[in-house]
Amino acid sequence: MTVEGLAGTDPGAVAGAGEHWWPSLADPGTRIVPVGGAHGVVIGQPHPRLRGHVLSYAGIDGADVAVATVQRVPPECAVMLTIWLSGACRGRLFTARCPAAVPALGVAGLYDRFYRIGPGITGAAVLVALAPPSAFALFGVGMGELANTHLPLADLVGRRAAVLAEQLALCPTWRARFTVLDRTLTRWLSAGPVPDGTLVRAWQRIATSRGGTGIGRIADELGCSRRHLEKKFAEQVGLSPKTVARVWRFQHAAHLLLAAPGRPWADIAHACGYTDQAHLNRDFRLLAGRTPTQLLDARPHP
Repeated sequence: MTVEGLAGTDPGAVAGAGEHWWPSLADPGTRIVPVGGAHGVVIGQPHPRLRGHVLSYAGIDGADVAVATVQRVPPECAVMLTIWLSGACRGRLFTARCPAAVPALGVAGLYDRFYRIGPGITGAAVLVALAPPSAFALFGVGMGELANTHLPLADLVGRRAAVLAEQLALCPTWRARFTVLDRTLTRWLSAGPVPDGTLVRAWQRIATSRGGTGIGRIADELGCSRRHLEKKFAEQVGLSPKTVARVWRFQHAAHLLLAAPGRPWADIAHACGYTDQAHLNRDFRLLAGRTPTQLLDARPHP
């Protein structure tokens, strides 16, 4: 397990007016600049035995941070586990289903479009980005139940949720918290169901190509039908393989756009496998709720 502190942004990018980009934790190659300074984000990598299951840890030292406005959160390429350690978590989720309170110990399944969150969220928290097949193994439920929604962790693991939160709150450092997560998640994984091997390989193929490889081609490479992949993805990922690839492609394009704002959009569209710039624009509107230009304007400034 390694721990890494990252450079910060103006606190106004989090607490100020307007809506801003929330960083991805699912893939080191798509991380956008996170909040830093006195209320920073500490990134932790899991123990090697969890690689491929846990994609990343993040610790948010949010003592001075308050989400004062409603923020847009584009879809992640991971199932996100969030455990609030201190402070108030009175924010609201605004999804396609209905407004709901933000769970203090919560799990967010894969989303196929952006949702909104806030205001009223303050305090420190631990975030865990999970590969969806591994989330299926951890929680032992069909991932379709988690798609496009947040659920309390206790609904999935019972009393173990409160025990984990108590252990994390007692730790003096982020490194110690990530070590507790290493031990706990290893134990939970060993007791859970085993994901379908073909599905895991298909997920990894989509992830490594960042959505750039066609689903039909992946099915052919794995010696299975496209229908088989769709069935297994519905059960153990929560979204169709085509939609998963779309989210990966969007995250990749957003990273390239924000990393090099002057790069031509048509060049980014081609690099990420979009048919053309209009295709890229349509996906940005659907997944982020804004155009590439609007996303650039909303990015946090170092």
